[in-house]
Amino acid sequence: MRIVALPVTLWSEEMAERVQREGREWLKLLEAVDWERYKKRVAQAVKRAVQKFRREHPDEPVFTISILTDPRFQETCISFDTKEHVYEQVRRWREEGYEDLAKMVEELGFCDNPVDFKYYKFYEVYHPELAPLCQLDHEDVEQEGAAFAWVEKHLADVVAKLVEEGVFTFENREEVVRIGINSPYDWFDRYIEI
Repeated sequence: MRIVALPVTLWSEEMAERVQREGREWLKLLEAVDWERYKKRVAQAVKRAVQKFRREHPDEPVFTISILTDPRFQETCISFDTKEHVYEQVRRWREEGYEDLAKMVEELGFCDNPVDFKYYKFYEVYHPELAPLCQLDHEDVEQEGAAFAWVEKHLADVVAKLVEEGVFTFENREEVVRIGINSPYDWFDRYIEI
């Protein structure tokens, strides 16, 4: 397992310390979330998604997996992509005149936006335990960044544990499979290669 993290983020340790020092009232909303319940529900959802994908698409070689939680909507969606689909997307984008996008994906080697995955929103789960996050002002960069940073931390814990447990084993997969989680910055600024 290799963790790849790009250096860009909207939320930093410095910002977290400043927020705590200044006693931001909205910080209590982050602390009000039952993060252990969230992690258990995400782990269950990922296990179910992987089992469902194996059952429904046994001939599709898994290439990229996205686990994305949107704190505003209290929802996690798990998406899957294949290398063949990435090549199809690049070809389609070129035909439609999106050369910069096609070139970026070619250089990256995979689609970094789950919306473009072949199996976008393959499995979804609603998280009532994230309800306190709906009270944040998501137009405020600090609050939005904090919500996504806390989600990212807990998603990273879940994914690392599931990798250790061997949950992401597929009979039909590419040599390297990327598992991306969302963060304050983007969908795939941090991903795990297995």
